[in-house]
Amino acid sequence: MKKNFLLILALGLLFSCSSSGPKKTAQAFVDNLAQGKVDEAKKYATEATGQMLDMASAFGGIDVNPEFEFTFLRDSVVDNSAWVYFVDQDGKEDVIELVKIDGKWLVHTDAEK
Repeated sequence: MKKNFLLILALGLLFSCSSSGPKKTAQAFVDNLAQGKVDEAKKYATEATGQMLDMASAFGGIDVNPEFEFTFLRDSVVDNSAWVYFVDQDGKEDVIELVKIDGKWLVHTDAEK
């Protein structure tokens, strides 16, 4: 009985974590940006990243690409940090950095990089 409980608990944690993990957050962020939905993309970003998006948007620095395709390659998670690697429709590999804040994965862009 105790083994069954632990198995059910482990499966529950696995499925609850996978539903809002870094991969889904990164994809939602990139997909919304590609469609020009900056306000929607900001929902998946840290406050600092949202401010950078506002600035880029004000200067016309966000390209809209409705044909954008996000192809997941891999991710790496270390504590409250994650990196999601993907390829776009042109075959260009890119990486998105995320941080976990209050249990929620958010895209984080460091302005100093």
